[in-house]
Amino acid sequence: MSYQSDFELWKEQIENLPPEELKLPNQPIDDFVARVETLAVDANEDREVLAAAGMDVTLIDDLTPLSGALRYCQANWMSVFRAREEAEALWKEQAPQAFQFRDELLHHFSFAYRDYEDIQKKVMRIREGASQADMIQDLLELAVLGEKYPEPLNAINFDLAQLQEARTVSHTLSELLAAANGAADDSSETKVMRDKAYSLLDQKSSTIREFGRYVFWKNENKRKRYYK
Repeated sequence: MSYQSDFELWKEQIENLPPEELKLPNQPIDDFVARVETLAVDANEDREVLAAAGMDVTLIDDLTPLSGALRYCQANWMSVFRAREEAEALWKEQAPQAFQFRDELLHHFSFAYRDYEDIQKKVMRIREGASQADMIQDLLELAVLGEKYPEPLNAINFDLAQLQEARTVSHTLSELLAAANGAADDSSETKVMRDKAYSLLDQKSSTIREFGRYVFWKNENKRKRYYK
């Protein structure tokens, strides 16, 4: 069975994990899953003894497919996380040039529309704000304004092709900023699913380990297999 199949099998239970039971991973997921998969083998060998102590042995059967589901969720989250890192790198590379482009457009527009009071007020309003989101919106608004009132720009030999460039840069950077910021949020659906899958598997494996340490309290070799 594939990890995706494991996930589909456990998807509903993972999604329905109560928020109060959510636990953030405190160790690398790959290491955690590897230890759980080893626990599944060891606990299966001790199945009868654990059952005799009152443990629900279906917990043992859950470990391997739920481990696969967690691996699937982790792979999805890492894909999103890496995409975010790539978006952040591209943003850092392109944003300084975009800010400079915005400032140059404002310079040209302020001069071109110096004798047009109503338009000049719009330019001044666009100039307000200096955040990343402001810059992206400014480029779009400058493009719209220039397309609506091209004559004064033509009068100073402004290259109107820059208006379309402003639209393109605004659109490109808006997508980069969304990718960089969206996946960074701890409430990202992909990350929450990973954390829920981890929490559910941690619950089940912890219960088995607890029973294992209990029943093998006099057998050090056996008991150490149930330590985390």
